[in-house]
Amino acid sequence: MPFLSFVLLCAEIALLIKFAQAVGGGPVFLEILLTGGLGILLLRMAGRSVFNPARLLELFMRLPTRGLIHSLGLLFFGGLLLLIPGLLSDAVGLMLVVRFFLQGGRAPRNRPDDPDTVDIDFHVHEDSPRE
Repeated sequence: MPFLSFVLLCAEIALLIKFAQAVGGGPVFLEILLTGGLGILLLRMAGRSVFNPARLLELFMRLPTRGLIHSLGLLFFGGLLLLIPGLLSDAVGLMLVVRFFLQGGRAPRNRPDDPDTVDIDFHVHEDSPRE
């Protein structure tokens, strides 16, 4: 695992150098600053969404659903990858963030065939006024 991380970081640096040779140092520096700022913003947004009262209750009262963990994971890891300088990590981070927002910024709905889904029928009866 450390060797794979080393190879990926070397590829990031090599790609940044080639990109800087093609477009210049200014745009590369601007890209690093913009994606780093966006990464910090997304990490803050992921932290705030965890502390949303409804989600906080879900986290404390019972085990969180897979959808909640999945959606927050997309935002958190997308922001983390955007924070790391490099074009490869930025591309993967943007894909994760776009996928999060295409889901509507929330956990995906449970499917009826999902084993965690409880399907019940209920009727609401209104009380008749007593005279």
